[in-house]
Amino acid sequence: MKTSLRTLTLLPIAGLVLCVGAGPTHAASPVTAKLVKAADAAVAAGIPGVSLYVRRGAEETVVVRGRADVARGTPMTINDGFRVGSVTKMFVATVVMQLVAEHRLALDDTVEQHLPGLVRNGRSITYAELLSHTSGLPDYFSNKRIYGPYDRGNLTFHWAHAAIAHISSADKPVFAPGARGRFAYSNTGYYVLGLTIEKLTGRSLEIALQQRIIGPLGLTHTTLPRTAVPAGPYAHGYTTPGNQEMTAISPSILWAAGGLVSTPADIARFFRALDSGRLLPKPLVRSMRTPRVTLPGPPSHRQQIGLGLFLTTLPCGVATWGHGGDLPGYTTQAYMSADGRRQIVVAVNAGEESGFRPAAAIALGKLVDLALCS
Repeated sequence: MKTSLRTLTLLPIAGLVLCVGAGPTHAASPVTAKLVKAADAAVAAGIPGVSLYVRRGAEETVVVRGRADVARGTPMTINDGFRVGSVTKMFVATVVMQLVAEHRLALDDTVEQHLPGLVRNGRSITYAELLSHTSGLPDYFSNKRIYGPYDRGNLTFHWAHAAIAHISSADKPVFAPGARGRFAYSNTGYYVLGLTIEKLTGRSLEIALQQRIIGPLGLTHTTLPRTAVPAGPYAHGYTTPGNQEMTAISPSILWAAGGLVSTPADIARFFRALDSGRLLPKPLVRSMRTPRVTLPGPPSHRQQIGLGLFLTTLPCGVATWGHGGDLPGYTTQAYMSADGRRQIVVAVNAGEESGFRPAAAIALGKLVDLALCS
């Protein structure tokens, strides 16, 4: 996505560090000091701002560094919202599984049963395949007709959600639905899931998420925006390098695939609720965390896909589950160890274009390693 280029000077600032334990007071651990150092290194390397939540056993650490708005020099705060991108998919997948628990949907139902005529080959694509990116549906970001207005700089161009799903699914499939061992990440598939939620609940996806997850869990800084600019305090997004501001984006091109605005603390609370069985019966949580496909890659960093979740074995040997989110201006990583004892949610207001500078990428990698491996 292209916008006018502005050259900005980035300087680290003091930021916020909180360390909360089980008792009334809790001294910061040595790992907390290293987390702060890694966050500062990311800012020094050119990332505008970092917002971090880490839980290690009973100890919770929140770190915010850098700036939410570079042009105004506004410091990042704990309540600043981020576009969390594909972390949204975990929320959408959870609502789909709630509908399964309510016997309003089955994982082996086909798309055609619930949304007749919407998707090419809908009689052969199941909901389990949509959730696990094994449907073979092409990705709408690869469709020049859909993505064209944004690529030409019209970041607030509006598409109807059904139009995106219908136009994209008419493209040639990547492979036959459910082909053994095949995987193709498809944002289009999650638009189909969002439309299915709306069909079965009789409510907009925004309201369904609010009533089923956001409200019950008290996620006061989480929304699915209807406008190009998020409501409430938010971190402005920037591409790196180059620092093009990418804050205002049409919600129609993100929606069920990546439209949520949230904070690391809210995402972490959702994580704990899902893991504990508060949002779904435990057997369905286990189903979400059951590998469907193993992705290509080195054995030391094995990635598998479940239902709306990625299962990753880190080089240190720790097994994790969760999801990342990358879109112009923002990057989020949200993962929990398989035993539930450790979790990390880190959001930065920078992303895409040509990737992070090496020093920034190393600093962000250290945050994940410190949180989950130390």
